[in-house]
Amino acid sequence: MTRRSTLRWAGIGLGTVAAAGAGVGGTRAATNGAFTAGSGAPYDLWHDWATISGVDRVVAAGVLACNPHNTQAWRFAVTGDVIEVHSDPTRRMPRNDASGREHFAGLGCAVENMVIAAGSAGFTAEVVLFPDGTASDFVARIALRAGGSGPDRALADAIPRRHTNRGPYTGEPVDLRGLASQASRIDGAGVLWITDQAARDRLGALYVEATEAITADPDQSAEAFGWFRNDRGDIDVHRDGLTLDGQGLGGLTLFAAKLLPAQSRTDGDAFWVKATREVHTATAAAYGVITVGDVADRTAQVTGGRLLARMHLAATSLGLGFHHMNQITERIDRDHALGSPDVFSRRWAALLGRPATTGLVSFRIGHPERTPGLSPRRSLTDVVTR
Repeated sequence: MTRRSTLRWAGIGLGTVAAAGAGVGGTRAATNGAFTAGSGAPYDLWHDWATISGVDRVVAAGVLACNPHNTQAWRFAVTGDVIEVHSDPTRRMPRNDASGREHFAGLGCAVENMVIAAGSAGFTAEVVLFPDGTASDFVARIALRAGGSGPDRALADAIPRRHTNRGPYTGEPVDLRGLASQASRIDGAGVLWITDQAARDRLGALYVEATEAITADPDQSAEAFGWFRNDRGDIDVHRDGLTLDGQGLGGLTLFAAKLLPAQSRTDGDAFWVKATREVHTATAAAYGVITVGDVADRTAQVTGGRLLARMHLAATSLGLGFHHMNQITERIDRDHALGSPDVFSRRWAALLGRPATTGLVSFRIGHPERTPGLSPRRSLTDVVTR
């Protein structure tokens, strides 16, 4: 039996697989974290953040930021009240993120998380992007000054509760006003909303097609699978990447997936395509696209990431599900890198109503049916130098 067949069975209601939690299967379930999800060292920062104070509270918020494929491609250098944010190029995904837009947007998310957290730690934050120029991996310098409180208390409170929700959403419409108000907070980036049913259907079909193209590309598929942590042992060692807990599965299905042997890359790809078609695009209440002047510009990538972090935290504070979906732009960049025909830019631009070169990253939102699982995180000692 494979995890793929288990997920299919659970989908049609054969819940008796839970009885397999005894015996050998139960032993695997225990060692694979079926009973300890979201606990232990890889998850401590989520639980401890509210009790951390001072500069460490600010840096820890950066570590808890959303980022592509949970690669956590950052390094932080802390000197007194100054935090330097550096890109870790060893954590790039050159096949799935050929232009680096997601990599640097993720670093922008870390910057904005720290700016938001600074107020809750009693600071104000002054940010300078790329102090040594955009050719450098020195992405940002954040100088903290005592005496701040900040207008973003609700967003700061959402930092330890913010998780990507890949599960199904209800059919209830979403009031976008609380999210749209965040766009004015970041100069150089905006949000384009796609709410009309016909436009959502067209975009959903394009997401499915792009997902199929990624899984049909052996190099993209293999690179992405390399960041999937199939069992608790992998999670404890790496403390990064995507996990079963983060896939938005129902409780019984998740238990069954952990009970049985790890899935192959082929099975994982098939599950992703199926979930994109039958869950992600089928239940999205709306899509959002972070827009910038030029998606190839490094400063624009980081700036767009800062707005993306705000949007995700605002959605969390409003009880909404938020799911990053970048298959279309990943295929655009992949085709450009290979010199292959660009089969997505024209249709992406038509949906945006503006050039494809302005649509940086995208996401879906809605009222979630399930509580999302926690993603593992490295500790401060793993990513901070002093």
